[in-house]
Amino acid sequence: MASKKYTLLAVLLVMLQIAGNAQTKTDWGWDWKDSSKVPTKSIPQYNEFLNNQFPYPPKPRNAWELGFTLGNSVVIGDVPLSSKNYGGYVIGASLRKSISHLVSLRGSLYFSQSSIPAVAGKSPYVKTTSFTGSIDAIFSINALSFYRGNPKLDWYGLAGSSLLVLSAKDQAGNNLRLPGVNTLSKSGNTVVVPTINFGAGVSYKINNKINIGIEEKFLAPTFGYDYLDGFKPGTGYSAPDFIALSTIRLNINLGN
Repeated sequence: MASKKYTLLAVLLVMLQIAGNAQTKTDWGWDWKDSSKVPTKSIPQYNEFLNNQFPYPPKPRNAWELGFTLGNSVVIGDVPLSSKNYGGYVIGASLRKSISHLVSLRGSLYFSQSSIPAVAGKSPYVKTTSFTGSIDAIFSINALSFYRGNPKLDWYGLAGSSLLVLSAKDQAGNNLRLPGVNTLSKSGNTVVVPTINFGAGVSYKINNKINIGIEEKFLAPTFGYDYLDGFKPGTGYSAPDFIALSTIRLNINLGN
């Protein structure tokens, strides 16, 4: 798992070097003279500001951000992480919209698969597949730097919730029954699991339209659900399950 994270970091560093010649032309962000950036409801304040009748310009219009995600998915639970062949992949897409200078909301859809190796006498081999819908609040730490215009790096934390549609198979490809009240199939191998989300990330602005970043996001099931790894061991060998997503992100601003 560690080698995959180092690979993700190396890819991001290469992308940052490639982006070195694609910087924004200005360093102060949006042009306060450009009335096209001002929402219609804020035009009166904009006019007052231009005529020195109001001390501050209005908040500019903000664009939707379309994001694409690729990375490593790991179910952390009852199997030791030191086991070989532990891990999987995740792909996803998201839409993000700012609601203030500090906070934005992001909706995401993910598809992921994770392989959990067998541990002799303790756990079977399990391969899980999940479709996930998430809604997260993004808290931009750099927004508190009032004396810097148009910062290139955005450090942020996140918190939210998800719904996982989860299924599991054994090494022979047979469906495993997953206990749970939210069962979607008669065989019991597909369940819906609510989670709480938390994590952090950093993005780098290439230009006014595109930014790239890395993110670590954790999904922890509510109500103590302990079958994300496909099984629950006996007494004395049990730990809460959660999912760790280590990803690279490509984000594109839509519109102006």
